[in-house]
Amino acid sequence: MKYTSIVSSHMNPNLSGVAKFNHMLATTLRIPCIGMDNIHNLRRGQVLLSIKLRDFNHLESEQIRGIISHLLNKKVIYDIFFHTFDGLEVEYELLEHCHQVFCGNDEINHALQGIDNRVISAWCPPLLNIKSVLHESRLNLFSFGMAHKIQIKYYKILHKLLQNQGVYSIWVSTAFHEKANFGDFNSISTQLMKVFGDKIQFLGFLSDEAVNYFLGKTQLFVAFFEKGVRANNTSVLAAMTKRCAVLTNCDEYSPSWMRHRKNILNVYQTYAEDLNIGNLEKIGAKAQQDARNYASWNGLIKLLNKIPTEEG
Repeated sequence: MKYTSIVSSHMNPNLSGVAKFNHMLATTLRIPCIGMDNIHNLRRGQVLLSIKLRDFNHLESEQIRGIISHLLNKKVIYDIFFHTFDGLEVEYELLEHCHQVFCGNDEINHALQGIDNRVISAWCPPLLNIKSVLHESRLNLFSFGMAHKIQIKYYKILHKLLQNQGVYSIWVSTAFHEKANFGDFNSISTQLMKVFGDKIQFLGFLSDEAVNYFLGKTQLFVAFFEKGVRANNTSVLAAMTKRCAVLTNCDEYSPSWMRHRKNILNVYQTYAEDLNIGNLEKIGAKAQQDARNYASWNGLIKLLNKIPTEEG
Protein backbone atom coordinates (compact mmCIF):
# COMPACT_ATOMS: atom_id res chain seq x y z
CA MET A 1 0.00 0.00 0.00
CA LYS A 2 1.40 3.38 -1.04
CA TYR A 3 -0.03 5.39 1.88
CA THR A 4 -0.02 4.37 5.52
CA SER A 5 -2.47 7.07 6.59
CA ILE A 6 -4.41 10.13 5.50
CA VAL A 7 -3.82 13.28 7.52
CA SER A 8 -6.76 15.65 7.58
CA SER A 9 -7.33 19.29 8.43
CA HIS A 10 -11.05 18.52 8.81
CA MET A 11 -12.21 15.53 10.85
CA ASN A 12 -16.00 15.60 11.30
CA PRO A 13 -17.81 14.24 8.21
CA ASN A 14 -21.11 15.55 9.56
CA LEU A 15 -19.87 19.13 9.30
CA SER A 16 -17.45 19.14 6.39
CA GLY A 17 -17.40 17.77 2.86
CA VAL A 18 -13.60 17.68 3.02
CA ALA A 19 -13.77 15.57 6.18
CA LYS A 20 -16.29 13.21 4.56
CA PHE A 21 -14.01 12.84 1.53
CA ASN A 22 -11.05 12.07 3.78
CA HIS A 23 -12.91 9.43 5.78
CA MET A 24 -14.40 7.76 2.70
CA LEU A 25 -10.99 7.70 1.00
CA ALA A 26 -9.37 6.26 4.12
CA THR A 27 -12.08 3.60 4.37
CA THR A 28 -11.62 2.68 0.70
CA LEU A 29 -7.84 2.42 1.13
CA ARG A 30 -8.25 0.62 4.48
CA ILE A 31 -5.91 2.99 6.24
CA PRO A 32 -6.50 5.33 9.19
CA CYS A 33 -7.52 8.96 8.84
CA ILE A 34 -5.90 11.05 11.54
CA GLY A 35 -6.21 14.66 12.58
CA MET A 36 -3.45 17.22 12.70
CA ASP A 37 -3.20 16.86 16.47
CA ASN A 38 -2.16 13.20 16.17
CA ILE A 39 0.39 13.48 13.41
CA HIS A 40 3.28 13.47 15.89
CA ASN A 41 2.64 9.75 16.40
CA LEU A 42 3.73 9.07 12.82
CA ARG A 43 7.12 7.43 12.59
CA ARG A 44 7.26 5.84 9.16
CA GLY A 45 5.62 5.36 5.78
CA GLN A 46 4.16 7.75 3.26
CA VAL A 47 1.14 9.90 4.10
CA LEU A 48 -1.37 11.96 2.17
CA LEU A 49 -2.17 15.40 3.55
CA SER A 50 -5.73 16.07 2.42
CA ILE A 51 -6.23 19.69 3.35
CA LYS A 52 -8.21 22.89 3.01
CA LEU A 53 -6.35 25.71 4.73
CA ARG A 54 -8.53 28.62 3.66
CA ASP A 55 -10.18 28.96 7.09
CA PHE A 56 -7.08 28.39 9.20
CA ASN A 57 -6.10 31.00 11.77
CA HIS A 58 -2.57 31.99 12.79
CA LEU A 59 -2.28 29.31 15.49
CA GLU A 60 -3.45 26.58 13.11
CA SER A 61 -0.96 27.75 10.50
CA GLU A 62 1.80 27.47 13.10
CA GLN A 63 0.58 23.94 13.80
CA ILE A 64 1.08 23.11 10.11
CA ARG A 65 4.64 24.35 10.32
CA GLY A 66 5.24 22.07 13.30
CA ILE A 67 3.82 19.17 11.31
CA ILE A 68 6.16 19.87 8.39
CA SER A 69 9.12 19.92 10.78
CA HIS A 70 8.04 16.63 12.39
CA LEU A 71 7.60 14.85 9.06
CA LEU A 72 11.00 16.00 7.84
CA ASN A 73 12.72 14.99 11.07
CA LYS A 74 11.12 11.53 10.97
CA LYS A 75 11.80 11.22 7.25
CA VAL A 76 8.10 10.65 6.55
CA ILE A 77 7.30 11.25 2.88
CA TYR A 78 4.12 13.22 2.29
CA ASP A 79 1.93 14.01 -0.69
CA ILE A 80 -0.67 16.78 -0.71
CA PHE A 81 -4.28 16.76 -1.89
CA PHE A 82 -5.35 20.41 -2.13
CA HIS A 83 -9.11 21.02 -1.87
CA THR A 84 -8.44 24.76 -2.23
CA PHE A 85 -5.33 26.80 -2.93
CA ASP A 86 -5.21 30.47 -1.94
CA GLY A 87 -1.53 31.30 -2.17
CA LEU A 88 -1.09 31.27 1.59
CA GLU A 89 2.41 31.36 2.98
CA VAL A 90 1.89 28.07 4.79
CA GLU A 91 0.69 26.43 1.55
CA TYR A 92 3.97 27.35 -0.15
CA GLU A 93 5.87 25.95 2.82
CA LEU A 94 4.01 22.66 2.41
CA LEU A 95 4.83 22.59 -1.30
CA GLU A 96 8.53 23.07 -0.66
CA HIS A 97 9.01 19.65 0.91
CA CYS A 98 6.17 17.51 -0.48
CA HIS A 99 6.66 14.58 -2.86
CA GLN A 100 3.57 14.95 -5.07
CA VAL A 101 0.64 17.40 -5.35
CA PHE A 102 -2.91 16.41 -6.27
CA CYS A 103 -5.43 19.13 -7.11
CA GLY A 104 -9.13 18.70 -6.43
CA ASN A 105 -9.97 20.62 -9.61
CA ASP A 106 -8.39 22.28 -12.64
CA GLU A 107 -8.62 25.78 -11.16
CA ILE A 108 -6.25 24.71 -8.38
CA ASN A 109 -3.97 23.09 -10.96
CA HIS A 110 -3.90 26.34 -12.92
CA ALA A 111 -3.00 28.33 -9.79
CA LEU A 112 -0.03 26.04 -9.22
CA GLN A 113 1.34 26.15 -12.76
CA GLY A 114 4.84 27.59 -12.75
CA ILE A 115 5.09 27.11 -8.99
CA ASP A 116 5.48 23.36 -8.87
CA ASN A 117 5.94 20.76 -11.59
CA ARG A 118 4.73 17.85 -9.46
CA VAL A 119 1.07 18.79 -9.95
CA ILE A 120 -1.61 16.33 -11.03
CA SER A 121 -5.27 17.21 -11.60
CA ALA A 122 -7.63 14.97 -9.67
CA TRP A 123 -11.23 15.11 -8.47
CA CYS A 124 -13.46 14.30 -5.50
CA PRO A 125 -15.88 11.44 -6.22
CA PRO A 126 -19.51 11.65 -5.06
CA LEU A 127 -19.72 11.69 -1.27
CA LEU A 128 -23.25 10.33 -1.09
CA ASN A 129 -23.15 6.79 0.20
CA ILE A 130 -25.60 5.07 -2.14
CA LYS A 131 -25.82 2.08 0.21
CA SER A 132 -26.74 4.33 3.12
CA VAL A 133 -30.50 4.64 3.47
CA LEU A 134 -32.58 5.88 6.34
CA HIS A 135 -32.73 3.14 8.94
CA GLU A 136 -36.37 2.75 9.88
CA SER A 137 -37.24 0.06 12.39
CA ARG A 138 -39.85 -1.16 14.83
CA LEU A 139 -38.78 1.50 17.33
CA ASN A 140 -37.73 4.86 15.89
CA LEU A 141 -36.34 7.53 18.19
CA PHE A 142 -35.96 11.13 17.10
CA SER A 143 -34.24 14.11 18.67
CA PHE A 144 -33.86 17.67 17.52
CA GLY A 145 -32.64 20.80 19.24
CA MET A 146 -29.59 22.92 19.91
CA ALA A 147 -26.32 21.02 19.46
CA HIS A 148 -24.58 22.71 22.38
CA LYS A 149 -27.38 21.59 24.74
CA ILE A 150 -27.17 17.86 24.05
CA GLN A 151 -26.65 16.01 27.34
CA ILE A 152 -24.48 12.93 26.73
CA LYS A 153 -24.98 11.42 30.21
CA TYR A 154 -28.69 10.92 29.59
CA TYR A 155 -28.08 9.34 26.21
CA LYS A 156 -25.89 6.78 27.95
CA ILE A 157 -28.83 5.95 30.24
CA LEU A 158 -31.04 5.67 27.16
CA HIS A 159 -28.56 3.27 25.57
CA LYS A 160 -28.87 0.94 28.57
CA LEU A 161 -32.66 1.07 28.36
CA LEU A 162 -32.51 0.08 24.69
CA GLN A 163 -30.08 -2.84 24.98
CA ASN A 164 -32.84 -5.45 25.05
CA GLN A 165 -35.18 -3.70 22.63
CA GLY A 166 -33.91 -5.48 19.53
CA VAL A 167 -33.80 -3.37 16.39
CA TYR A 168 -34.10 0.38 16.88
CA SER A 169 -32.97 3.55 15.12
CA ILE A 170 -32.05 6.97 16.47
CA TRP A 171 -32.38 10.02 14.26
CA VAL A 172 -30.73 13.26 15.38
CA SER A 173 -31.27 16.70 13.91
CA THR A 174 -29.41 19.65 15.35
CA ALA A 175 -29.61 23.41 15.23
CA PHE A 176 -27.12 26.03 16.35
CA HIS A 177 -27.69 28.93 18.67
CA GLU A 178 -26.46 32.18 17.11
CA LYS A 179 -23.73 32.42 19.78
CA ALA A 180 -22.75 28.75 19.85
CA ASN A 181 -20.05 27.26 17.63
CA PHE A 182 -19.77 24.25 15.36
CA GLY A 183 -17.14 22.72 17.61
CA ASP A 184 -19.91 21.79 20.02
CA PHE A 185 -21.47 19.47 17.47
CA ASN A 186 -18.08 18.16 16.39
CA SER A 187 -17.52 16.86 19.92
CA ILE A 188 -21.10 15.80 20.62
CA SER A 189 -21.61 13.81 17.41
CA THR A 190 -18.39 11.87 18.01
CA GLN A 191 -19.51 10.98 21.53
CA LEU A 192 -22.99 9.92 20.38
CA MET A 193 -21.51 7.65 17.71
CA LYS A 194 -19.38 5.99 20.37
CA VAL A 195 -22.52 5.30 22.43
CA PHE A 196 -24.91 4.09 19.69
CA GLY A 197 -22.65 2.99 16.83
CA ASP A 198 -24.50 2.45 13.54
CA LYS A 199 -27.89 2.73 15.23
CA ILE A 200 -27.62 6.53 15.13
CA GLN A 201 -28.05 8.73 12.05
CA PHE A 202 -27.42 12.47 11.86
CA LEU A 203 -29.97 14.23 9.70
CA GLY A 204 -28.39 17.66 9.61
CA PHE A 205 -30.30 20.87 10.17
CA LEU A 206 -33.87 20.09 9.19
CA SER A 207 -36.59 22.51 8.13
CA ASP A 208 -39.86 22.59 10.06
CA GLU A 209 -41.47 20.53 7.31
CA ALA A 210 -38.78 17.86 7.60
CA VAL A 211 -39.05 17.81 11.41
CA ASN A 212 -42.80 17.26 11.05
CA TYR A 213 -42.12 14.37 8.68
CA PHE A 214 -39.81 12.59 11.10
CA LEU A 215 -42.08 13.21 14.08
CA GLY A 216 -44.77 11.42 12.10
CA LYS A 217 -42.55 8.34 11.86
CA THR A 218 -41.35 8.43 15.47
CA GLN A 219 -42.46 6.28 18.37
CA LEU A 220 -40.32 8.10 20.94
CA PHE A 221 -39.02 11.65 20.95
CA VAL A 222 -35.87 12.19 23.02
CA ALA A 223 -34.90 15.53 24.58
CA PHE A 224 -32.62 15.98 27.57
CA PHE A 225 -31.73 19.21 29.34
CA GLU A 226 -29.04 20.46 31.66
CA LYS A 227 -31.49 20.75 34.58
CA GLY A 228 -34.89 19.55 33.42
CA VAL A 229 -37.64 20.10 30.87
CA ARG A 230 -39.30 23.52 31.06
CA ALA A 231 -42.57 25.03 29.91
CA ASN A 232 -40.69 26.93 27.20
CA ASN A 233 -38.85 23.92 25.73
CA THR A 234 -40.63 24.14 22.40
CA SER A 235 -39.13 20.98 20.87
CA VAL A 236 -40.77 18.83 23.57
CA LEU A 237 -44.12 20.58 23.18
CA ALA A 238 -43.94 20.17 19.39
CA ALA A 239 -43.39 16.43 19.73
CA MET A 240 -46.22 16.07 22.25
CA THR A 241 -48.58 17.98 19.96
CA LYS A 242 -47.64 15.55 17.17
CA ARG A 243 -48.77 12.62 19.39
CA CYS A 244 -45.22 11.46 20.18
CA ALA A 245 -44.23 9.95 23.49
CA VAL A 246 -41.37 11.97 24.98
CA LEU A 247 -38.43 10.75 27.05
CA THR A 248 -36.89 13.64 28.99
CA ASN A 249 -35.54 14.62 32.41
CA CYS A 250 -37.63 16.45 35.00
CA ASP A 251 -36.98 18.46 38.16
CA GLU A 252 -38.99 20.67 40.51
CA TYR A 253 -39.34 23.40 37.88
CA SER A 254 -40.73 21.14 35.15
CA PRO A 255 -44.41 21.76 34.27
CA SER A 256 -46.63 20.15 36.88
CA TRP A 257 -48.96 18.85 34.20
CA MET A 258 -46.15 16.72 32.71
CA ARG A 259 -46.47 13.41 34.54
CA HIS A 260 -44.34 10.31 34.27
CA ARG A 261 -46.00 7.37 32.53
CA LYS A 262 -49.07 9.54 31.86
CA ASN A 263 -48.02 11.98 29.15
CA ILE A 264 -44.20 11.77 29.25
CA LEU A 265 -41.42 9.46 30.43
CA ASN A 266 -38.97 10.81 33.01
CA VAL A 267 -35.60 9.23 32.29
CA TYR A 268 -34.83 8.97 36.02
CA GLN A 269 -37.85 6.68 36.52
CA THR A 270 -38.01 4.84 33.22
CA TYR A 271 -37.45 1.10 32.79
CA ALA A 272 -36.96 -0.92 29.63
CA GLU A 273 -40.55 -2.22 29.73
CA ASP A 274 -41.82 1.37 29.51
CA LEU A 275 -40.55 1.48 25.92
CA ASN A 276 -43.16 -1.04 24.78
CA ILE A 277 -44.73 0.26 21.55
CA GLY A 278 -48.27 -0.02 22.88
CA ASN A 279 -47.32 1.92 26.00
CA LEU A 280 -45.61 4.63 23.95
CA GLU A 281 -48.71 5.03 21.78
CA LYS A 282 -50.86 5.43 24.88
CA ILE A 283 -48.50 8.06 26.34
CA GLY A 284 -48.33 9.87 22.99
CA ALA A 285 -52.11 10.14 22.76
CA LYS A 286 -52.34 11.60 26.26
CA ALA A 287 -49.40 13.92 25.51
CA GLN A 288 -51.18 15.39 22.50
CA GLN A 289 -54.34 16.02 24.49
CA ASP A 290 -52.52 17.64 27.43
CA ALA A 291 -50.20 19.77 25.29
CA ARG A 292 -53.26 21.25 23.59
CA ASN A 293 -54.86 21.90 26.96
CA TYR A 294 -51.86 23.38 28.79
CA ALA A 295 -49.46 24.76 26.16
CA SER A 296 -51.47 26.07 23.21
CA TRP A 297 -51.19 29.41 21.43
CA ASN A 298 -54.83 30.12 22.24
CA GLY A 299 -54.19 29.53 25.92
CA LEU A 300 -51.20 31.88 25.88
CA ILE A 301 -53.21 34.61 24.13
CA LYS A 302 -55.95 34.29 26.74
CA LEU A 303 -53.36 34.59 29.51
CA LEU A 304 -51.85 37.73 27.94
CA ASN A 305 -55.26 39.32 27.50
CA LYS A 306 -56.33 38.46 31.05
CA ILE A 307 -53.75 40.82 32.58
CA PRO A 308 -55.29 44.30 32.80
CA THR A 309 -53.47 47.22 31.18
CA GLU A 310 -52.44 50.29 33.14
CA GLU A 311 -55.33 52.15 31.56
CA GLY A 312 -57.77 49.34 32.52
